[in-house]
Amino acid sequence: VLNPHQSTMTMKRVAAAMAASLIYLATPIRAFHLIGIHPQTFKNDEEVPMKVNSMTSIHTQIPKDYYSLPFCQPTGGPKMASENLGEFLTGSKVESSPYVINMGRDSFCKVLCQVTLSKDEARFFQAHVKRGYHNNWIIDNLPSASVGLNNENGEKQWHYAGGFPIGFVAPKPGIAASELEKAEPKIGMSPKEYYTVNKNFWKTQDAYVYNHVNLHIEYHELNGATGTEYRVVGFAVEPMSVKHQYVEENYQWNGVSSEGFAKPLKTCPSTVGAHMSRNFIAENQIIAEGEHIMYTYDVIWRQSETEWASRWDVYLTEDHMVPAQVHWYSIFNSFFVVLLLGLLVVGVLVRNLRKDIDAYNNAALVMLTDEENDEENDESGWKLIHADVFRPPMVNPMLLCVLVGSGVQLTSTTLLSIVFSASGFLSPARRGSLMISILVVYMLSGSAAGYVSSRLYKAIKGKQWQRCTVLTAMLFPGLCFCIFLFFNIILAFFHSSGSVPVLDVLLLAVMWCCVSVPLVFLGSFFGYKQDAISFPTVTSSVARVIPEVEIYMNPKVIMCAAGLVPFAAAYVELFFIMTSLWMDQFYY
Repeated sequence: VLNPHQSTMTMKRVAAAMAASLIYLATPIRAFHLIGIHPQTFKNDEEVPMKVNSMTSIHTQIPKDYYSLPFCQPTGGPKMASENLGEFLTGSKVESSPYVINMGRDSFCKVLCQVTLSKDEARFFQAHVKRGYHNNWIIDNLPSASVGLNNENGEKQWHYAGGFPIGFVAPKPGIAASELEKAEPKIGMSPKEYYTVNKNFWKTQDAYVYNHVNLHIEYHELNGATGTEYRVVGFAVEPMSVKHQYVEENYQWNGVSSEGFAKPLKTCPSTVGAHMSRNFIAENQIIAEGEHIMYTYDVIWRQSETEWASRWDVYLTEDHMVPAQVHWYSIFNSFFVVLLLGLLVVGVLVRNLRKDIDAYNNAALVMLTDEENDEENDESGWKLIHADVFRPPMVNPMLLCVLVGSGVQLTSTTLLSIVFSASGFLSPARRGSLMISILVVYMLSGSAAGYVSSRLYKAIKGKQWQRCTVLTAMLFPGLCFCIFLFFNIILAFFHSSGSVPVLDVLLLAVMWCCVSVPLVFLGSFFGYKQDAISFPTVTSSVARVIPEVEIYMNPKVIMCAAGLVPFAAAYVELFFIMTSLWMDQFYY
């Protein structure tokens, strides 16, 4: 028992502790989103490197190496940027570029190089333009947005996904109207048909290259301890097609001599401080055999109030071009459809269950002999199947355990990846981080797969536990690995940059065999050490005979029908998600 003095001291301590807690909670705390990568700062006039990634097209979905087309190359050849396994698996191939960009210094129609096309290069280039390939450039881990003209009002419009096109196609001059109709997109024509390179394309259309780009770069100014510093917070590319000509009409540049870089161009603005604009374009640069394509670029710097930590917001929201309600409506629609279907099924089951319970209660009020009462209860309602609910499958019971264990592994991988992404540990600025995290979490979840499959197999009194463990470790991952190899071989056959190198394929195999498989065996070991799962009902030794049913009550038909409606409800969002994952784009 405390004396009055001790009681007073205790109350004072409690009051002091509560006051300290309130002061702590009321203190403002400055925090920022954990984006997973350190910011890079630049001094004034410091070089800002620009890198190029693989070219992509939503019509072929086969990424190609940027330097597989006749573009300008840096001195000494392109060099691979440091890449991780996740970047290779997602088809990224980041390389150096010849563009020279300095912080805060604008450039005006700067000559990069000149390329003369051979017949094969011209046709190869034209085919890629026709198939709708886009360039994907990177500055300070920011992918390039595309600046184009709005078809309705002609104003500039920014698009923050998919890069910018390498060129465009247009009808040949003087083509007959009948031939031109064949090249124009028609109602009902699929994008695959329109973007296919066929004989009609070579006869009726010309391809033009975007050989000039305006690089719009936004920076945020910082006043640090070492002086004024800058961070890149925005990057967009405005492509143009210009058939360049020198002011000196008779001058022909060979693309090598240094004087060609210094001579003024007639096709560039002559006003000091004026950047290239579509108003100065007199003729577009066609792609044809023997054409001399001169690549030029402008650099336009603009100060921005956007901070570095929030520079990705515009990519995720598309600068509010597509309202967020569009996705939310689709998501809520899918959710409510699935919810209503689930409630419908639950309502039917509860209704039948109550009907059976009422039948049992009414039978108890009727004067029947014990034998008649038992017979009545056994022949109606849920009691018909209570002794067969937990009966293991008659065919391949081991396969059920293996699939359940693999499902637990996939579910845990999905949930943990979502948690890590929502917490900010996985950032779009760190390319390939999502793929690496999925691989690591999936491997570590192998112990859960082995534990669940072993406990379930022990519960159904299986004897071949070694075989069950091996199948849990090899069946589903092996099937996925074979499918991955099949598509990787196809991509390699098409000379795609999306094909994973042999060493990385071997690394995946080593990770699977040396990490995932042992963890599955470890989980199985602890699972078999546990007691068998006890079921709430006793399974009879003799299985009840299942009567013949109509074709619409066949289990295969019911499984397809039960999964069709939820799939249809989620199909729209699933399409956008899968397309974004395949094209390595943002989905928000």
